[in-house]
Amino acid sequence: MKSHRFFYSILLLVLWTPSIMASQYTNKQVDALIASGHEPDGVVFELMAWGSDTWNWAAPMLNDLRNQLKARYPDIDIAVVSHGSEQFQLTKQAAAEQPQAVQTLTELTGDGVSLHVCGTHSEWNNISEDSYLDIVDVSPSGPAQINDYVKLGYKKIFLRKPR
Repeated sequence: MKSHRFFYSILLLVLWTPSIMASQYTNKQVDALIASGHEPDGVVFELMAWGSDTWNWAAPMLNDLRNQLKARYPDIDIAVVSHGSEQFQLTKQAAAEQPQAVQTLTELTGDGVSLHVCGTHSEWNNISEDSYLDIVDVSPSGPAQINDYVKLGYKKIFLRKPR
């Protein structure tokens, strides 16, 4: 009898370990959405950060959170709206400063993730639409783009730099 309990304990540990190890990042909103069992029409991640290396942490975080969501809801749509100064790190000129992050974002957009930046913020800083990488959609307004997604039934999740 004891050997059966031990066997089942080991089996559970083996089954759960890959999912624990696979997720490097946690987000309370993502966790709650997954636990709810109610698939939304999509998720829109809002990013408004001011660090010069934002995409070095945000790109892998987005990839990991997207994978967690897709594991539970394989058909969920995912979008990202960047409307802080980090959006300017997605210009063709600045992209070389964070090559791994740009590679991750390129893979994400290739897998169907929509990546938007704020056109109004770009105009305020004299950055033209064609200055951005081809993977970026320049929306007239970042906040309006987020609101449009929310009206379509997407859940908004704000990204914060991990501590």
